[in-house]
Amino acid sequence: MFNKINFKTLTLISLAIMMVAMLWASKDFGITGDEITQNTYGEKVYSYYATGGKDKSCLEAFGRISNAFYYGGFYDLLCVTVNKFSPFDPFNTRHFINAIFGFLIIVFGVRYARFLRGWDAAFLVAWFLFLSPRFFGESMNNPKDVPYALGMLMGAYYISRLVAAFPRIGWKDIAGVAVAIGLAISIRVGGILLIPFLAMAVFFQYLFTWRKEYKIGSPEIKKLVLYCVIASVVGYAIGLIFWPYALQDPLSNPFTALHEMTQFSTSIGMLFNDNKILSDNVPWYYIPKWLSITTPVIILVGIVLSPYLFVSKEYKPAQISFLFFVALFPLFYVIYKKSPLYDGWRHLFFIYPPLVIMSGLAFITLMGKVKNQYGKYAFAAVIFIGLALPAKWCLANYPNEIVYFNELEGGVNAAYGYYETDYYMNSLKQGTYKLAEMKGLFTTKDSLQIATNAAEPVVEYFKRINPCISVIYVRYPQRYERKWDYGLFYTRFMDKDLLQNGFFPPANTIYTVKADNAPLCAVVKADPEQLAYKASQFLKANNFDSAIVYYEQHLKQDPNDESSYDNYAVALASKGRIPDAIAAVNKKLKMDPEDLASYQLLISIYRSIGDRQHEQEAATTAQAIQEKQQGPVE
Repeated sequence: MFNKINFKTLTLISLAIMMVAMLWASKDFGITGDEITQNTYGEKVYSYYATGGKDKSCLEAFGRISNAFYYGGFYDLLCVTVNKFSPFDPFNTRHFINAIFGFLIIVFGVRYARFLRGWDAAFLVAWFLFLSPRFFGESMNNPKDVPYALGMLMGAYYISRLVAAFPRIGWKDIAGVAVAIGLAISIRVGGILLIPFLAMAVFFQYLFTWRKEYKIGSPEIKKLVLYCVIASVVGYAIGLIFWPYALQDPLSNPFTALHEMTQFSTSIGMLFNDNKILSDNVPWYYIPKWLSITTPVIILVGIVLSPYLFVSKEYKPAQISFLFFVALFPLFYVIYKKSPLYDGWRHLFFIYPPLVIMSGLAFITLMGKVKNQYGKYAFAAVIFIGLALPAKWCLANYPNEIVYFNELEGGVNAAYGYYETDYYMNSLKQGTYKLAEMKGLFTTKDSLQIATNAAEPVVEYFKRINPCISVIYVRYPQRYERKWDYGLFYTRFMDKDLLQNGFFPPANTIYTVKADNAPLCAVVKADPEQLAYKASQFLKANNFDSAIVYYEQHLKQDPNDESSYDNYAVALASKGRIPDAIAAVNKKLKMDPEDLASYQLLISIYRSIGDRQHEQEAATTAQAIQEKQQGPVE
């Protein structure tokens, strides 16, 4: 039966379905943490070209990201240019374009799998990618890693075709390699990596095949080297066309950017494996762990089985070696370099399609070894069930695919508070529009103030919902130190114990965006009496008696408000009520046992009364927590 299936037709029909689904879905995904800056960069790049290079503001630091000009400008320029003519919401348009790039990754995954095996593998790889929840989610609104991954996958595909065609190499494959190199570099300077990838493909092919027939100095090899040089030089030049910084000094600036980006160190606190760690000091297994718990289990099984491809007679060793190199070398390299990493595996998003191709090839190859028809049915049933699980999850939790965790981790419910979930702010769109719907904010003329710990996307949403509504940024632990009517809070940068022990969402939450049962975003209505806010204002004015009164009233109403206990303790200590102040801090630490700010306050209180023993005990505990957070967790 399987031999009679027309996998080419099925694959093409599947691709049509996937394209429609991805483009339609793109409108429902939120503005992410990088998009405001990337859109601004795109506007500046557009102005650079529109003024013939006179406006050089894109070469300067702006906003909260000081090194945007080290990135190629092609994708952001494309989005800004389309938005000049598009009648639709500019960020929905960006997401539509993002989805096109994500879909093209599936297309080139299909082409690569068909090249290596055939339409049966292409069909499976298409569905493996499409039903990978995190791949789908990133494809909607990740403006850096998705376009870059497309360039890298295109490069791997055309490189494989080029060396396989030797000695009769066609200009179509040379052009494909050049365009892929150019696309990758025009997004991120790391696209230069495709040039050594090309060299490695030639090396593998020579090692396994050519050396038996061609000498290194033969005319055929010299011609191949010339073609590779042409593809690399042209690709490099294409990559600079839409990169203003590189155009200022084409032979120097790209390598300056490469050096700066490889040396770039950022220290971001994040949850990983039940610990708060820093992005510039991650354990070596950070990426492998993330991949193992966020990739559908059926794909992981295929990856584990994929070494079988080396012993199968159905594949050329050089091609399989190159595929494995493309998928695994970047992973081993970042482990060796101890590179700063954060937000799961999105910085290595470009290795996921090759890994999926490895998995798909392994399943199809092993299924082909099963001679019994019923055995093939069983094999197919396992694959179908394996894909049905993430498909069901995606449908139930749309559009929050980005927070998917597989069954090995116990799903997002088990991972909640142990790993980052909605690090990209996607859920805030759902929370914002739900608030507007519930409270009639589309038409209200009331002067309302919205507080949020993710101001950039929320400001954009309210520009469209009702420009009269103001948005203010507050850090979640200081949320009651500003006056607001409604709050929109997501879980990024929250301490793990608050999440694990159910202290989020906070009191007065009127709606919660969830994935399964895990809260991602809370819509909060302010306390009508504003007790915590008034208490904080009295504390700032050094009116400690009034601060104590209001904090006591507030904490009686909301004893789980972790954010008020430290301020309450400061007010108590300022009035000489030291035992009560210590008790207040300890209540906070019972809720959030690894909060360093609370320990610093406790140390200060003990020091103020000369209690050296308890001061030292608190200092020792704080130091242990700090070392745990700053050092790799082995």
